[in-house]
Amino acid sequence: MLRCLPRRSLQLAMLMILPAGLPAQTPTTAPSEAVAEVREAIRRYDAALRRADVAAVGQFFAPEYTFVNARGGRLTRADRLANLRTGRTAVDSVAHAPQEEQIRPYGNVVVYTTLLTLGGRYSGQAQRGQYRALVVWVRRDGRWQQVASQLTPVVAP
Repeated sequence: MLRCLPRRSLQLAMLMILPAGLPAQTPTTAPSEAVAEVREAIRRYDAALRRADVAAVGQFFAPEYTFVNARGGRLTRADRLANLRTGRTAVDSVAHAPQEEQIRPYGNVVVYTTLLTLGGRYSGQAQRGQYRALVVWVRRDGRWQQVASQLTPVVAP
């Protein structure tokens, strides 16, 4: 009985982060148009973050977007955009580790995980480090938007 608990917990967690009403699907294993489109969306999103272009960044966040930051805080779309607008958040550099990237399409939903090296200002304080990132992208009205993301600091052993 205890052996099944982690699997059920994972299933419950996935149900909580996927938008309601999406049918269950298996991951696409072959390279797809969705993967190429999300890669391009990630590139444009990163560029907008580095420019601190609030309007452009806002286009990548769905209205119901939720962010769990590296300190465990939960922020809304409005919170993230306000932090960027006021300069409390400023991204100077963002580098993805290509060998760590996974882009898994599930129809109109893509789960993206990667290892990032980030530099900038968070909550008004200079920060630089490596983070594991998980981003859930949803295709709506012909474009990809983030509905949820989380950063976890990578701590040296």
